[in-house]
Amino acid sequence: MGFKPGQTVIVTTEDNHQVGVILDQYPINKQTVYDVLLERRTALIMLGSAPSKNTYINKSLTAKLCDTDMIKTTIPYKEMLENEDLPICHA
Repeated sequence: MGFKPGQTVIVTTEDNHQVGVILDQYPINKQTVYDVLLERRTALIMLGSAPSKNTYINKSLTAKLCDTDMIKTTIPYKEMLENEDLPICHA
């Protein structure tokens, strides 16, 4: 399952879950990583979806909560994209 820019996801850090939106995706070492902007407007770069990492995109919670529209981000992704206000996270 791949995530697309503008998609709402749940990011898990240890036992903390946060809502964010995908900014970008790109391959590194045969693995797809993502840049995510969290609700608190913190950008995280190079996140994977493997739970073996300390911080990752939680696929199961995203499927249960975001893909069913139970949770939606308050980040105005489309508006920020149009106004070129999204942070640039990687070079």
